Amino acid sequence: MIANVFSKLKPSRRQFIWVRAKSRKQESSKKYSYTLNLPNTDFPLSLRDGEANRREVKIQKSSSFEKLYEWQQNQPRDKEYILHDGPPYANGKPHVGHAINKILKDITNRYRLMRGYRIHYKPGWDCHGLPIEMKAVSSKAKLTPLQIRDKAKKFAREAITVQMEAFKRWGVMADWDKECYYTFDPQYEAKQIDVFYQMYEKGLIYQDFMPVYWSPSSGTALAESELEYNPDHKSKSVYVTFPVTKSSEQLENVIGWAGRDVYAVIWTTTPWTLPGNKAICIGPELRYVCAEDPDNSNIYICEQSCVDKLSDLLGISLRILNDFPGSAFEGAKYTHPLTGEELPFLFGKHVTVEKGTGLVHTAPGHGHDDFVIAINNGLKVTSIVDEKGQYDWHAGKELEGKTIGVDAEDKVIELLGNHIIKVEDYVHKYPYDWRTKKPVIIRASKQWFVSTNKLKNKALECLNEINVHPKSSENSMQSMLGSRPYWCISRQRVWGLPIPVFYHKQTKQPLVNRATIDHLKSLVLEHGSDCWWKLSEEELLPTNVLTKMGLGKASDYIKGEDILDIWFDSGISWAAVLSGEQKADLYLEGLDQFGGWFQSSLLTSVALTGSAPYKSLLVHGFAVDEEGKKMSKSVGNVIDPEIVINGGKNKSKEPSYGADVLRLWSAECNLQSNVMIGPTILEKCNEEIYKIRKVLRYLLGNVNDFNNLSLSMHQLWPQDRYMLHLLHQFGQQVSEHYDEYRYGKVMQTVEKFINIEVSNFYCSIIKDRLYCSDKESLRRQSSQFVQYHIINVVTRALAPILPHFAEELYQYYPNLEQHKDDSIFKGGWFDLDPNWYNKSSANLIKPVLDIKDHLNSVIVSENPVEFDVIIYASNLLYEVLTNFQMEETSCSSPLTEIMQTSYTVITKKPLPIIPEDVSAEDGVCNVYVQEDIKQPEQYMLIISAATQNMCERCRRYTSESAKTPCERCLNVMAGDWK
Repeated sequence: MIANVFSKLKPSRRQFIWVRAKSRKQESSKKYSYTLNLPNTDFPLSLRDGEANRREVKIQKSSSFEKLYEWQQNQPRDKEYILHDGPPYANGKPHVGHAINKILKDITNRYRLMRGYRIHYKPGWDCHGLPIEMKAVSSKAKLTPLQIRDKAKKFAREAITVQMEAFKRWGVMADWDKECYYTFDPQYEAKQIDVFYQMYEKGLIYQDFMPVYWSPSSGTALAESELEYNPDHKSKSVYVTFPVTKSSEQLENVIGWAGRDVYAVIWTTTPWTLPGNKAICIGPELRYVCAEDPDNSNIYICEQSCVDKLSDLLGISLRILNDFPGSAFEGAKYTHPLTGEELPFLFGKHVTVEKGTGLVHTAPGHGHDDFVIAINNGLKVTSIVDEKGQYDWHAGKELEGKTIGVDAEDKVIELLGNHIIKVEDYVHKYPYDWRTKKPVIIRASKQWFVSTNKLKNKALECLNEINVHPKSSENSMQSMLGSRPYWCISRQRVWGLPIPVFYHKQTKQPLVNRATIDHLKSLVLEHGSDCWWKLSEEELLPTNVLTKMGLGKASDYIKGEDILDIWFDSGISWAAVLSGEQKADLYLEGLDQFGGWFQSSLLTSVALTGSAPYKSLLVHGFAVDEEGKKMSKSVGNVIDPEIVINGGKNKSKEPSYGADVLRLWSAECNLQSNVMIGPTILEKCNEEIYKIRKVLRYLLGNVNDFNNLSLSMHQLWPQDRYMLHLLHQFGQQVSEHYDEYRYGKVMQTVEKFINIEVSNFYCSIIKDRLYCSDKESLRRQSSQFVQYHIINVVTRALAPILPHFAEELYQYYPNLEQHKDDSIFKGGWFDLDPNWYNKSSANLIKPVLDIKDHLNSVIVSENPVEFDVIIYASNLLYEVLTNFQMEETSCSSPLTEIMQTSYTVITKKPLPIIPEDVSAEDGVCNVYVQEDIKQPEQYMLIISAATQNMCERCRRYTSESAKTPCERCLNVMAGDWK
């Protein structure tokens, strides 16, 4: 225990010491400023008024930036990293969603490049499909297929040019002139035709007449991935009675037919499908009841929990006669009230009691479950609606020509008459066409399908080997894939790749084989897919090809009119872009691609190779405004990336930030489902870069004359070794975050290290050593050595995210021998010397830092340089302190630098005299006796006002005379004079 040699001073005594310290202050003088080693760098600080943007443009024009991808492709590297680009849609200006996607990809590529990989990244564009066709053909004029295709191709090319220029400006590294792919390229289309045939040959692609999602507003079939669900859709729902006309034996026993009218009650939200009814499905495990109307003895059948609801609808109190299992319906039949057909009751696993009456109206041509029921029970499948959403002749003369959503429902209800119990509006989630934003219907038609059922098990097996980031998204694709029985790949449009199939004019049977496919591939390679519309059947299907196979002549066939789904277009990109057995290390897209590109790529790859085309999936969210609302032009909350970079018309409201602010925002999205952006957030990002820039600029100024990287660890001051230990930990954390795609965590780690360890701690204590020491002194070089490595590690840590900033800062590095590269990316990732990591150094300095914190808490806002401090320490603590100060009293020791006092005294002996004008403060700090074992040690701080005069050069109270610099400063200046 340390003896308390000082009695506790009263608060008034401590205040007296502070006043005395202030009274000794001298006015600052610049008399000797020219003798100081002040920071010196031309690295600019300002980010205002578009300066950052202008500097970025200059950096991008340098060959080191624009030619980086080409350079690394030609390097002899053993490792390759393949990030396969999911093609953005070529249908308009780039938006902030594009920015998130492309920038995250670029961060990934730049990091892997710096880690020694050869990067394989071929940007692509999805160029076909209805959205482009609709934007390109805005007029009502009747155009030929080739005219439509010509306009669509021109529109797509213009969109690609605009998007490509934006991606370049964002700093996305690629060979934009030579290494891009487009789904309308003849080579790409020829590969797609080949993939189609290989899957067809394996029985994985087939044609069938079955229900698909159909968009009357677009006039084409849609895949599930092309649907949006409107939660506020309003349907006209109806309760309908169907007369039961034939009883099963079980049902006869339950009801007691006896000449009474018996009705099965169904409920549907699509009354337009009722003319197509071919069965009523019941649940074999459910319990049903017969409920009697006491007024007329009519009997109604429904699931037992629906009786009260049915009574309310009829406005009567129904009397339950009996209950029975669903299995009692076997063999029973009912009469369709519109067509008079006698139709069956059938069992269906999809029947539940959650909605409706437990009796499900079944129209095989207009429902997925309905279709399966029909196939399993040999029912005829007929569509009663045409491609425009109007009833055709199958619906009957009174309904033919009526339009769904306009007048079809009302007419059906009118025709059903007293079979309608109740009509009411029903608000529910309903599928819409994602392009036209209008409701879709389910409609059976002749389409081409991929049998996902045949591929599903293998695909799910492959997914088990895929790393998904973030982990919380891992089950999304499994659940989406597991619920998909088939994939409709045919579309009834012209802007796309034609399905390479001919049909026999008489039999309607499709003709597709290796000979026809090879011939079409050669034509597509020569003319592009326009040849399907430009050439005749005789040219597309040569007679000599048919003769060899005994298939007649070309005039016997007609070419198909469907094109391939754009998800099939993009889904085979792995086959067109990757070579041989290459597999992408990463696919990186938005959350919506679990049901889109991720899945179509997986299914086509599993079909042809038996494996997934990717090793990992990384998903990100969608941009929303600062309030979390979806962006909309009508609302006026859209953030345009071009304005973020270049500024708007009113620069005070829409300043020019440059691309790195956009990149920082993208990096910090942390793979959230919603990524907020707005003026406040962008300004915050700009401020973050400014703070980092300010600290690194300061460090650059300090090392402008540094040229000694050969210092060893034992030559460094303890706090310098400690900073290298922290730098080593920092570098390891950053690398781990990059490896796990946690780019937001990278920036958090950088900001914390720069603001706390570097700026608040290290930069605050080293100024005197840097500015006032001899320029070539070891003590100064020790700190410069550390600062140089901080600059280098932090700059390289930032480079993948902020490449413009990193390249600019790299240009101002001190001129050291090993730095000959013209780009920071060519020098690779940072090297962390294993000797930097030294837990003993960290443990050694911790009690000193505790004492420093204690001193600061005592003097509060006062400047510690105005005080001298005696540390009266226990033996063990004293031994620790001698590592920072060998002599008893010092004004220039590592300990004094850390404490930032003018003089520091360390002692383990009680003071013989008790000074009158000091403040004595008891303290306890932990001293490490082993690596992970520490023990508390007591000490006392004896704080007094600085006793010497202020040195006009170093501005510390270390001079014996107010008119003369201190001895240290005189020696330094004398050395310069010599």
